[in-house]
Amino acid sequence: MRRIGTEEWREYRELRLEGLKDSPLAFVEQYDDAQQRPDQFWRDRVARGAAGNTSCTFVTVSSDQFVGMASCFVEPEFTDHISAHVVGVYVTPQFRGNGSAMALVSAVIRWALDDARADRIRLFVMETNERATAFYRSIGFSPTGTTMAYPPDPSFTEYEMEYRAPAM
Repeated sequence: MRRIGTEEWREYRELRLEGLKDSPLAFVEQYDDAQQRPDQFWRDRVARGAAGNTSCTFVTVSSDQFVGMASCFVEPEFTDHISAHVVGVYVTPQFRGNGSAMALVSAVIRWALDDARADRIRLFVMETNERATAFYRSIGFSPTGTTMAYPPDPSFTEYEMEYRAPAM
């Protein structure tokens, strides 16, 4: 597990498209839209996650193939504190359950706390995704009570969860 490199946009694109196809309700971005995006879109996205100080993308690699990813970005619209938003968490099905997701989300949390200096880390999870909800709870996220309609299909609801660092 490591931070993505700027030259790895093709590998990222391939894994992202796999994730959008495998778990369409886990992402706001839709497969058909993403598949049509030009190469420069993917280069720019990966460049921000590779070296930016307001976003990061971590990947898990096995046999030179990307098998997991997670991203986080600082939300510029908040002014009274630094809020970070975890997005794009995905692990290839055959690598689920081996600790990859935990390592990826832990890495973006560390980045948000240490590098971005966030005092709030949040994410949204689909109401129907009980597995993801349980996973995020196990890491230290808890529901905030805030909900929003899932943008591609407002008949679904997404729940906001916020990271609560373990007490020392």
